[in-house]
Amino acid sequence: MKEGHPFEKPFGMELYSTDTIGIGGRLKRRYEDFLVEEIASDGKVISFRDWQEKPVEERIIAGEKERYVIFTVQKMGISTMDVSNILASSLKLPRNLVSYAGLKDKRAITVQQMSVSSQAAGELTKLELSRIDLRDFCYTRHPLQIGDLWGNRFTIILKDLEVDPATAIQAVEAVRGTPLLNYFGVQRFGLTRPNTHLAGKSLIRRNFEDAVRTMLCTESAFESEELKQVRLKLTEDLMPTENMIHAFPRDLNYERTILTELIKHPGEFERALQRVPPRVLTLMVHAYQSYLFNRLLSQRAAAGLSLLRPIPGDFMIELDTPHSGRDSWLFVTERSFEERIKQTEEGKYGLALPVPGYTTRLPPTPQTDSLRALMREEDIILRDFRNPNIRSLDSPGGLHLAAIVIDDLDVSPIDEGLRVVFSLRKGSYATVVLRELMKNHPINRV
Repeated sequence: MKEGHPFEKPFGMELYSTDTIGIGGRLKRRYEDFLVEEIASDGKVISFRDWQEKPVEERIIAGEKERYVIFTVQKMGISTMDVSNILASSLKLPRNLVSYAGLKDKRAITVQQMSVSSQAAGELTKLELSRIDLRDFCYTRHPLQIGDLWGNRFTIILKDLEVDPATAIQAVEAVRGTPLLNYFGVQRFGLTRPNTHLAGKSLIRRNFEDAVRTMLCTESAFESEELKQVRLKLTEDLMPTENMIHAFPRDLNYERTILTELIKHPGEFERALQRVPPRVLTLMVHAYQSYLFNRLLSQRAAAGLSLLRPIPGDFMIELDTPHSGRDSWLFVTERSFEERIKQTEEGKYGLALPVPGYTTRLPPTPQTDSLRALMREEDIILRDFRNPNIRSLDSPGGLHLAAIVIDDLDVSPIDEGLRVVFSLRKGSYATVVLRELMKNHPINRV
């Protein structure tokens, strides 16, 4: 295995899975260069279609009336959460009555299913929204839940390749069927200012001052000199002024919120952080847990252990379960070893590693020894992830597949580069596959 890119190593992404040449290139020059089509739990692909005005018959809701309506959403350049908020506002529904199976990329064209309460059925079919196409309305007894999907199919255009087309195609085809390290990708940690996991570590350790310092004082090479100087000034005492707030762009609204609160209540760092939306704090904690998983996965690969075949002391999770919840997991012992191997070979279960949290199990195994050593290095304990007082910081952890295996990868040359098509189970990321193909700086994969 090759060493990973220097930019990615601090996130635990220490290795590449293949020794093939990196083809370089860039993606997402246009929304059309990155197409994501959801694959439902039954294997049906929620397919893209050309943008067009909907015929009258497509505004009819199929089936007998039930409590919910499920429908297809095709969107461009907008996040799933933003679509959900737009629909809730347009239909005058509570936000929790607009649901979906999974989040899709913003800088892309994506197709997925969503559901709403049937009380909004009449208005739903009348909506005309910019860059959002709604179709395939159907009554359903149950709403979609997070995890109610098999995965996603990706159609990606790669341009500005650093090798000739024949070499590029050969390198891409080498990935088909090869176990790839199922890392959590760079986007989870931050690309232009990679500090999300660092803030998450401070949050679980209840070091709220350090979390605020990480958010407010970490510089980015992509920021203005004025903002860099403000961040430097804040490192002295974390005592912001009104003028400092103006240096922070509007898109850094969480930092602006913290600054505003600290002006009103100097030194009350926990209070300031609780003004940040809870889901954002949770994402920071999850980023730190993802970093720990990446470290464990890199250690396993460096030790030469299989990413697919379990050994005693490993955990396995059931594949393709219909929706989220507590993992349906198995533990591999000497006695159950042969049966567990059979279950993986039949495709029922996959080898998984811990995403550490307060429910993580620590059986007396070499794998647990590795986790304990990592926690000592990080100066944390599993109980740090338990915080009943701030629920957004309370994270049980879980298990995550160790490997991605792509069986349906297809590659073809186009005038500008390559078209690559493949499918991934939920919980795996296309950018991690592209990392393996391109082997260049991750700025080229956003």
